Amino acid sequence: MSVPPYGQRIRRHVVRRGLLALAASCFGFALCLLASCTNDPRELRALVAIDNGPTMEVDSLCIDYTEHGRLSSRIFTPKMQSYDRDGVLYDEFLEGIDVKVYNDSGRVTSTIRANYALYWREKKVWEARYRVCAVNLNGDTIRTEQIFWDQQAGRVYTGANVQVRTKDATLYGRGFESDDRFEQWVFREPTGLITIPRPGEEPAVAPMPVI
Repeated sequence: MSVPPYGQRIRRHVVRRGLLALAASCFGFALCLLASCTNDPRELRALVAIDNGPTMEVDSLCIDYTEHGRLSSRIFTPKMQSYDRDGVLYDEFLEGIDVKVYNDSGRVTSTIRANYALYWREKKVWEARYRVCAVNLNGDTIRTEQIFWDQQAGRVYTGANVQVRTKDATLYGRGFESDDRFEQWVFREPTGLITIPRPGEEPAVAPMPVI
């Protein structure tokens, strides 16, 4: 998937980002001077904490990703913070994300919501955590506490416990992999199955063998 430059989506924050970068450079120089003038561990820890702060902050952000000129996914977040730590570039979403994935016709094929997320820019990999909920076009619901989304490969995976609820059953397992539309998914270690009964029937509960 091709990712549009940040400047195309966050024009009103470009100046702010530049000022933050300039301030960070000035602060780094000042930090060296101040560190040489103090031996108080508390003061040094405070200075380091400020130096490790975000290089950019954006509120109420919408990010569009395109593939062959067509919208492939859209991500909403109340707040994003960008970091550059030792050359590792990543974005943090402390207030969570809301993702919509589209097909070639512009129809939403799946959604993902999470209370927290990280995006590793160079790898183009998302990590969603805490009350993660994904829904596909068929209405199947996938719930877990952590999931990874590899945008380049178009794959979603996790090693955590997962619950999948379909129209006919609720499945449980540890480890899960799927395409990013959640159309073809599989458990790595299935652990249980509860069928949803029809009127007048009793629910069936059965263990699932580990594959």
